[in-house]
This record gives sequence, structure tokens and C-alpha cells, in this order.
Amino acid sequence: MKILGIDYGDRKIGLATSDINEKLASRFLTLENISSRKTIKEIKNIISKEEIKEIIIGLPVGLKIESEQTQKTRDFIGCLEKEMNITIKKINEVFTSRMAEENLLNAGVKREEMKKIIDQEAARIILQDYLDNRKI
Repeated sequence: MKILGIDYGDRKIGLATSDINEKLASRFLTLENISSRKTIKEIKNIISKEEIKEIIIGLPVGLKIESEQTQKTRDFIGCLEKEMNITIKKINEVFTSRMAEENLLNAGVKREEMKKIIDQEAARIILQDYLDNRKI
């Protein structure tokens, strides 16, 4: 079984998956965030097809106050929890988009290509952080 990592955004949602040994996260897919209903349906299909057992979603928690994006992410998580019979865990994901951009630039990815995969890379960072720091 695999684990799905999610980087939620207003326009795009980045996805990453673990290997079956749950040691390594890889970029997977970017979904257009057109409507929660459509997005959740797509995620359900991915969970079934990829044999996902758990979801890890990044929650942008700031240092002092909860941002509008944090609340939007919490709302999305609530929708996922209502629709899916799967474990969903939240982890703090401050600055993952910036880290994703740095990773891709250091790997020599061109700006045009970066726009297509930056959300996936952010999801990969979120998931890899979870995999590296969980207690087994």
C-alpha cells in the first residue's frame, strides 16, 4: 500500500505518492482545483487505482495567526474526511512552495516546466517529511 501527499492550493493541488515500502516520496500529479466535488472524485479514483492507505496533507500554519489559506485547507480537509473512509493526517507545511522552487531550480528545471510540477514537488516535500519523521 502507498501513502498520498497533498499540497492544497486555490488553483492547483499537487499530489505525491510513496513507494510501497513507504520510504520514498515521488511527484505524481497536479489537479486543477475547479470544484471540491470534482477534485474529491478524482482523489477517490487515485486512491483506488494506486492502492492508497493514508493521506498526508500539508496545512500552512503560520507563526502567529491562521491565514485565509489555512482555513481553506481546513475546509478541504473537512470535505475529504466526510467523503472518504481513509486516514487523513495533517502536517505543518510552512515554506514548502519556496523549497519546491529551490529544489527544481537546483535540478536545472526550466521555469516553463517548473510551473507544471512545482505543486507536485511541494506535495513530495510534505510527504517525504512525514515519511522521514514518523514513528514506526
